[in-house]
Amino acid sequence: MPDIDLNLLTALDALLIECSVTRAAQRLGLSTSAMSRTLTRLRTATGDKLLVQAGRHMVPTPYALELAGRVHETALSARALLQPAGQGVNLATTERSFVIRAGEGFIDMSAAALLKEIQQVAPRIRLLFTGKSDKEAQALREGKIDLEIGVLGTDAPELKTRVLFTDRFVGICRQGHPLLEMPGVTAERYASFPHVVISRKNKLRGPVDQALDALGLQRHIMMSVPAYTNAVNIVRHSDVIGLVPFTALAWCDPCSELMHFELPVTTPPIKVSVIWHPRLHADPVHQWLRETIVKVCRREYSRHVRT
Repeated sequence: MPDIDLNLLTALDALLIECSVTRAAQRLGLSTSAMSRTLTRLRTATGDKLLVQAGRHMVPTPYALELAGRVHETALSARALLQPAGQGVNLATTERSFVIRAGEGFIDMSAAALLKEIQQVAPRIRLLFTGKSDKEAQALREGKIDLEIGVLGTDAPELKTRVLFTDRFVGICRQGHPLLEMPGVTAERYASFPHVVISRKNKLRGPVDQALDALGLQRHIMMSVPAYTNAVNIVRHSDVIGLVPFTALAWCDPCSELMHFELPVTTPPIKVSVIWHPRLHADPVHQWLRETIVKVCRREYSRHVRT
């Protein structure tokens, strides 16, 4: 079977709508002679006259009338497939699920506001949050997750990123902790108390330890826990010192008797980004979701954080 020129589909749709070679040609920006030749090709392809002369006008054949509805719908579908990405998407009726790998801080700070935004614009979109067991890119590459919110911790140069906000680490301790009995927290006093760290793989050292190394100091890490909420609860009821991003304070209970303080050493800023694989870069619904996350997250960050 010879290949069929799909341009004939658009021409047939125009001819059946206009029932006129001249008007169909004008509709598609062609000459009348070119459209006449196209009609000849269509008649050969279908084995039917399609349009026949009736006085001064042309009328469709019974077969053409049978085809008309299907041809028009197929032509519309073909145009939708071939138009630029993002056009023709109806977010109000789109049904999609997106898996997002994110930490508890993002979920606590932004998920509720994000839900409200989605309900208003794309109520059939479903977000499936999964925990941050690692920062490896493989899950993004394999399509197991569609987006990641966090710090880019991988050597995957192909990944796309967009910074949401810049955070910083602060120290936390219980109210009445002896560390705060004297004004100003020095590096020596900070290192002299026991510490709890947050690590999903029991990695105990981080930027704070590198900064302390430069001063010839080392902190005593007594415990490692997988989540910030664990660390906050432990700090509230003991003399250990914790370390959390400043944004984490936004979802801590203001009545928890938790104190925070600026670190006595300098650590690199925490650039929190939305991260995705290039294969989804032009996906119109994914694009909308990314833009929505950026808008909502920056708004919530500004609302919650007081620097």
